[in-house]
Amino acid sequence: MKKLLVFLAVLFVSVMSSACINNLAIQELNIKAKEYLDKGDFDEAIKRLESSVDLDGSIFESRYNLSVAYVNKEEYQKAINQLNEAVKLNPSNPDVYYTLGIAYEGEASRKLQTNELDFDENASVSDEKKAETFGSGLFLNQSDAKYAAQMLEEAIKAYEKYLELAKTPEDFEKVQQHINELNEDREKYLKEAEFSAETPAGE
Repeated sequence: MKKLLVFLAVLFVSVMSSACINNLAIQELNIKAKEYLDKGDFDEAIKRLESSVDLDGSIFESRYNLSVAYVNKEEYQKAINQLNEAVKLNPSNPDVYYTLGIAYEGEASRKLQTNELDFDENASVSDEKKAETFGSGLFLNQSDAKYAAQMLEEAIKAYEKYLELAKTPEDFEKVQQHINELNEDREKYLKEAEFSAETPAGE
């Protein structure tokens, strides 16, 4: 699966730009977290941002920044949880949907990476059976294939919402092309789920 290029450093929202934040402790936590994130120290950034969210979970910047840190740590489900909360706080922000798309796509990839097989070493699968798969080298059980397809469906929805809200983003064609690729991948995983359901265990 070809993943969309991640521009999360550019998308990181500066807490200082928000006039509604009057809690100095939260400001300091977010500013320090940004410094750690810029240095690539995601663990320390996450600690500050989790503290910020604990102090006040109603601040969009804290939740969005925490999701960015989680994505960089490849903790995609945690990122998705924070982004869904961020959407409730600021549903008109296009960047939150872009990042949500990346997180859902990352979660799909995480599931797929645990199922990579080498055709040459996979003697238990016949050439005929291999030809029936989509040729990626992935043989998923029905549950994993459906899960990956579901995550890609959510990613597609998020990227489409990003394009809708961003109106004329500079990367419109690139994101639209990526959506088309994800749709193709999703269809392949759904076919893999059907194949897995029809193939008896051990074949």
